[in-house]
Amino acid sequence: MRPSMDIIHIKDEGFVKKYLSGFIRAWTVAAILLLQFAFVFVLAFFLSRYGLYVYLAVELVLIVIVCSLVNKRTDESFKIGWLIIISVIPIAGVLMYLIWGRASAFRKIRKRHTRLFGAVKGQMRTEPEVLDAFKKDYREYGGIAELLTGEGYPVFANNSFTYHPSGEDAFAEVLDDLEKAKEFIFLSFFIVAEGALWERMKPILLEKAHAGVKIRFIYDDFGSMFRTDKKFWKELTDAGIEVAAFNPVHKYLDKLYKNFRSHQKIIVIDGTIGYTGGFNLADEYVNALQRFGHWKDNGLRIEGDAVWGLSALFLEMWGLTTGKPDEDISVFKRKSDIENNVYCIPFADGPDDIDSTPVPSTIRYLIHSAKDYLYITTPYLVVGDEITNALIDARKRGVDVRIITPAIPDKKFVFALTRLSYGRLLTAGIRIYEYTPGFIHAKSYISDSFGLLGTVNLDYRSLYLHYECEVAFWDRDTIEQVKKDICTTFSLSHEITLEEWNNRPLSEKFKQHILSLFASLL
Repeated sequence: MRPSMDIIHIKDEGFVKKYLSGFIRAWTVAAILLLQFAFVFVLAFFLSRYGLYVYLAVELVLIVIVCSLVNKRTDESFKIGWLIIISVIPIAGVLMYLIWGRASAFRKIRKRHTRLFGAVKGQMRTEPEVLDAFKKDYREYGGIAELLTGEGYPVFANNSFTYHPSGEDAFAEVLDDLEKAKEFIFLSFFIVAEGALWERMKPILLEKAHAGVKIRFIYDDFGSMFRTDKKFWKELTDAGIEVAAFNPVHKYLDKLYKNFRSHQKIIVIDGTIGYTGGFNLADEYVNALQRFGHWKDNGLRIEGDAVWGLSALFLEMWGLTTGKPDEDISVFKRKSDIENNVYCIPFADGPDDIDSTPVPSTIRYLIHSAKDYLYITTPYLVVGDEITNALIDARKRGVDVRIITPAIPDKKFVFALTRLSYGRLLTAGIRIYEYTPGFIHAKSYISDSFGLLGTVNLDYRSLYLHYECEVAFWDRDTIEQVKKDICTTFSLSHEITLEEWNNRPLSEKFKQHILSLFASLL
C-alpha cells in the first residue's frame, strides 16, 4: 500500500485554483435569476393597482396555497419558510411560489429520474439466503434490512472493510489501487478541483486510459464549476475517459434550480474494490492546504460482494446523468473470493420519490435501535423534529448520545443554525462537541453494532434534496475503529455546555431565530 506520507508531504504544494469561466457562468445565472425576481416584483406592483380585485384573487390563491402546503408531504421547516414569504410579500410571494415552490414544478424531472433509476434497480436482486442469514445473525436489525431491500438495495455478505480516519489516508490507498486497475474505474465526486492531489491522480488515469482501462467520471456541475473548466475535462475526454456533468446549473433556471445536486462520492476499481466517504477530489480534503483549519474527514474501503452494490449506485447515477442507462449492468459484476458473515448494504437516496426516503429512515432506525451509545459526526446539524425527538428519546433511554460539529465553519449561516439546534439537545442531556482544530466534514453514525458512513449530512438539503450515497454495515471491528477515531476527536474538541449555549450573545440569538424560519430554503 502506498504510504500515507506520499499524500501528506504534498502539504506545501496544495493550492486553490479558480477559473474565471466558473464565475462568468455563476454571474450569468445570478443575473438571469435576478431578472426573474425583478419581473415577479414588477408584475406584483402592476397588479396591486387593481386594488380590491387583486386582493380578493390573491386571498383565494393564498387559501389554496396554504392548504396545499399544510397537506404537503415534506419537512415542516420547508412549509414554514414559504408561508412566511407569502405572508410578508403576498402578491410577489404567491407568484414566486407558483413559479418555484410547487412540487409539480419538478414532476417531469422526477418522472424521468425515476424511470432511469428503475432501469438499473430492476437488475439488482436480493439473495433470499443472504437476507435470512443476516436476520438470523442480527435479529434486531431485520426491519431495516427489509426496508432497504424493499427499496432495491440488497444485503451483501462476504466483505472486508478498511476504515480511513482522514482524507489523506484514504487517497493514499486510492492512488495505490488505481495504479493496479486492469479493467475499469468508476469515479463520482461532488467537487473536483485542480491541485496537488489532482496532479497525483491525473497521470494515473491518463496512463490507465491509454492502456485500455474503461474509465467513467461523474462530477457535479455546481460543485466543480469554479475549480475546473472545459479544458480540464477535455484533456480527459481526449484521452478516452468518459466524462459526465451532473445537472448543469443553467439547465432549469426557470425553476430557480439549485437543488437536485449529486453529492455522492464513489470510487470503484475493477469491481473488486470500492470507496465512499465524505472526501472530494480537492486539496483541502487531504490537508494539502488549509481553508477552514484542519479538515477532518473519513472514508470506507470495501472489498467483497458489496462492491457490486457500490457499482450499481454509480451506474444508477451514470444513467441519470447521461440519459443512457446500461442495458446490462452485470458486465461490471465480479466474483469475490471473500467468504464471511460481514454484512453491508450500500444504498442511495434522492429527491425523485417523496414516499421513498431510505436515508432519513435508516438514520432514525439507527437512533431508535441504539442501546449503549450513539456517536455522530456531521459538518451541519439542521434537522427537524423527527430526528431531534429520536435523539432525545435515545438519551432518555439511557443511551450515551454525543455529536461532533465543526468549530470553524465553511458556511456561516448554516453554522448559526447548527448552533441553534444545540439547545433542545443539550437540555435533554445530549453531549455536543465542536472540533476546535478546524472543520469536521466526516459523516459518521455508529451505535452498538450498527454503523452508517457515506456522504449524508444532518441537514434538510442532504436528507431530502441531494442525491446521496451511504453504506450501512455490521462489523464490530470496523465499528470499534470508527468509535476509537471519534473518541480521539472528542479529546481534540471543545464540549459545549448548556450554560455556555444559553449565554451566547443576543445578536447571535436574533440571527439564529431569523435564519431558522428559512432553514430548509438555505
